Amino acid sequence: MHEAHAGRVITADAQPSPEELAAIWFSIMCEPGDEFAGYIRHSLGVTSALNLVKAGNSGELVRQLFSVNAQDLGAARFGDLNRVASDALARWTPRLSASAMTQSHDWLKRSKSWLVTPESELWPENLNHLGWAAPAVLWGRGSPMALASTTHSLSVVGSRGATNYGSWVTGELITELRRFNIAIVSGGAYGIDAAAHRAALSVGLNTIAVLAGGVDRLYPSGNHQLFEDIIANGVVISELPPGSSPTKWRFLQRNRLIAAIADATLVVEAGKRSGSISTANHATELGRPVGAIPGPITSTSSHGCNRLIQSGQAELIQDADDLLSLLGLHSQLSTLEVDSTDRLGPFEIRLLDALTTRPTDPTQVAQRAGLTMIEANVAFTQLNLSQLAVNSEKGWARSNAG
Repeated sequence: MHEAHAGRVITADAQPSPEELAAIWFSIMCEPGDEFAGYIRHSLGVTSALNLVKAGNSGELVRQLFSVNAQDLGAARFGDLNRVASDALARWTPRLSASAMTQSHDWLKRSKSWLVTPESELWPENLNHLGWAAPAVLWGRGSPMALASTTHSLSVVGSRGATNYGSWVTGELITELRRFNIAIVSGGAYGIDAAAHRAALSVGLNTIAVLAGGVDRLYPSGNHQLFEDIIANGVVISELPPGSSPTKWRFLQRNRLIAAIADATLVVEAGKRSGSISTANHATELGRPVGAIPGPITSTSSHGCNRLIQSGQAELIQDADDLLSLLGLHSQLSTLEVDSTDRLGPFEIRLLDALTTRPTDPTQVAQRAGLTMIEANVAFTQLNLSQLAVNSEKGWARSNAG
């Protein structure tokens, strides 16, 4: 049996401490974002709070809140504490069964998952900025150490029905972040979420998928292989115990975690009523910077992004330098490019403009640049000598120096 310690990761083979066990119970009995649950955990301690809930006496629960002088804060947020406590116990008590804990333990074992509590060194500190709405635990699959990579992290969200433009821009920007070791956080959904995770995996960046259901319910099922790749190279997390189904409410609450866990949020494509706007709003409420990719005014997929930029809620993001600035980091990408292109001729500059960080067939690059193949081949040679472009079996691409 293990004792609780700072770097604690709880698995099916570990015996939780009383505090950890109480936190697991709160995860089982409460819906995500239940602020009253967070309020009593914070005010009374997680173990004492659970014991009072199990006793089923709302009056005694409120009396204990008065005894620690927590009533004023609670009343300011919730109003009549007696009424709110009574309603809370009515919601939670039906879920307090031995079978529920047994099921969670069995699911923990079957899904090869684990969990951490806020006391663990691996707990993402950014989540604590949610205050009473912070989760009681995080259930996970993959590497627990990946949670510690959120020191420099970016949430990337957008439309499930992403356009080719949205998917391409997502991949290009994340590829540019590879040298800065930025962790990419998203929700594992179709569209922009999936593009963000795949781009991060392709360039070796850590990626975190935040689910709206249990970590054994990899949803959507069409992204099953993507989730398996994330589990093998990053981490999948949820505040809900294994076995929990994703619901509309849980998706909305999941968005607050995506916004909170990272240092900034990027919205790539979003309609007027997109869930991505909800994530952006959560980020704004937390004081996190928000960036958005502009799109055509004729594209419904860009209406939300354009509005975010127009209202001043989001910074307009055009390149990786903009993203790094959003994250509070400073890059030398632009400086390197300006300095290294001073000595290039017009053909080389046009070809460099046509190159991306992804290898592309030289014929396509020449066509983008408006050059003949003879002109392009001469320019390719010069760019290669200047260490601004590299050639591979898949084609030509910008080098790290360019």
